[in-house]
Amino acid sequence: MTDGVRSHGFTALGPLHEAFARLTGWAAAGTALLLGAFSAVAFAPFHFSAVLVISFTGLVWMLDGARGHRKWGKAIFMRTWAFGVGFFLISMHWTASPFLVEPEKYAIFLWMPLILLPAGMALIWGAAGAMAGAFWSASPSRVFVFALFFSLAEYVRGHLFGGFPWNLPGTTWMPGGALSQAASIGGVYWLTLLTIFVVSAPAALVDTRDARGLAVRMLPTFASGILIALGWAWGAQRIAEPSPLSDTVVVLMDSGVSQDEKWKVGPDAILKEYIKMLTTEDGAPGDIIIWPEGAIPVNLLQDPNAIDIIDAYLGPRVLIVGTTRYEITDDSQRAYFNSLTVLDQSAARSGPLALYDKHRLVPFGELAAAEIVPFGRYISGILPGAMQQMATDGFRPGPGPAVIYADNVPPFVAMICYEGLYPSIPRDANLNGRADWLVVISNDGWFGGGMGPAQHYAQNRYRAIETGLPMARVASRGASAILDGYGREVLRGAPAADAPEGWNAAYGRGRLPVPAGVTIYQHRIGIVLFWLTLCLFAGLAFASWRR
Repeated sequence: MTDGVRSHGFTALGPLHEAFARLTGWAAAGTALLLGAFSAVAFAPFHFSAVLVISFTGLVWMLDGARGHRKWGKAIFMRTWAFGVGFFLISMHWTASPFLVEPEKYAIFLWMPLILLPAGMALIWGAAGAMAGAFWSASPSRVFVFALFFSLAEYVRGHLFGGFPWNLPGTTWMPGGALSQAASIGGVYWLTLLTIFVVSAPAALVDTRDARGLAVRMLPTFASGILIALGWAWGAQRIAEPSPLSDTVVVLMDSGVSQDEKWKVGPDAILKEYIKMLTTEDGAPGDIIIWPEGAIPVNLLQDPNAIDIIDAYLGPRVLIVGTTRYEITDDSQRAYFNSLTVLDQSAARSGPLALYDKHRLVPFGELAAAEIVPFGRYISGILPGAMQQMATDGFRPGPGPAVIYADNVPPFVAMICYEGLYPSIPRDANLNGRADWLVVISNDGWFGGGMGPAQHYAQNRYRAIETGLPMARVASRGASAILDGYGREVLRGAPAADAPEGWNAAYGRGRLPVPAGVTIYQHRIGIVLFWLTLCLFAGLAFASWRR
């Protein structure tokens, strides 16, 4: 049992290791929960990455004790599951905000984001811990095993049931900084694998194996120090110079109306605010104007009045805007899409210049739960009215990633809100190197004003790093900015003049940076380096394994 745990190795850490390893029952679960919750400050808006060293090292030491249990599989699962619950609860508590937009209808479902989401996400971590436990040893091998299975769990989390790749450990590094540049080599999943290894490596300094050899125990920490040093040196050299600017001028516009006010004030008032920015702020022919996802609460392309007004004030400029739209299906039903469209001043006569439909829909939000859960359509039929509606309502997904071509607009990869979390979307769309930039539009008004919008923005910035392409991002009540191909902020939207009271209207106008050049991740390696490094870690784990 864990009462008999004795630490060996780096003497100064022995008492702390024994304290974590000897925890049992509710004390172990509570400590794991707190460690996971503490990990949340490693991500945006804080980026205190060093706290992961404390939380992940503490977790590894707790697993040292759990592995000595007679029912070690259960013990390890419960500790890693509790760790995940704490992490997902604190880092993603803002997912409750959409349920408070219309609390009279949806507050009763708050248990879903506050209990079901963290508990469900944590199951993946719990399973990863249990599998790691099968290969656990009282040697430095366990650090490689831990990093291998937990990074694999993060990959699964990013793809299972449509995926939810939010706050991957690789995104703890400040985007645009030196250490974040490693994503341009192997992508964010590869960076996640390296990050988990680096922050858990100090755990190898002590173990329960009664054997000499402090030098061997120091090897993972020494290796992690080398990785950090090399990553910082290479990244710092990569971002040593500012990016040159192109002649393409991008204008960021957001009305800033809150989500709970959007339907109350109506489309006319919101359109009026955008028209005011079109006419009162600086502008010139050839400007590319961007409005956020769902900028106006109408099916814009099917609203002749709104299109006529935009045409009248747009002039010799181009507008990229997010909107919902619908198509009539073969059975005379309306199929709704969350779309991005490109318009010029002839849109009323000739239609849009280009159209893109969001294909990565938010699970259980935009993508109906009935489409995700096995036999969901049959199950939904027996649910009560409100829950049945939530289970079946949603958008239809578009065909997939795409480079958008439109007159007077450099070709770009379009991403709508949630799609900006997926490294594969801009890479797959641009495998032949055709796009000049990335466009991300979002409605962050759903997330409240706390951690959610900041986390979303930080993760979007990694798409620029991975591809080497500049990005223009416009998010309603979130960060609207122009970024270079290294993820650095070139321009940030500022408060717009004379905005209605309570509206966080934002405006920014600037030149788009020149692409940073095709990255290794984009052109050659992609996700392959992640799998190769997993194999390397498996080999290192086997080579260093001891009972």
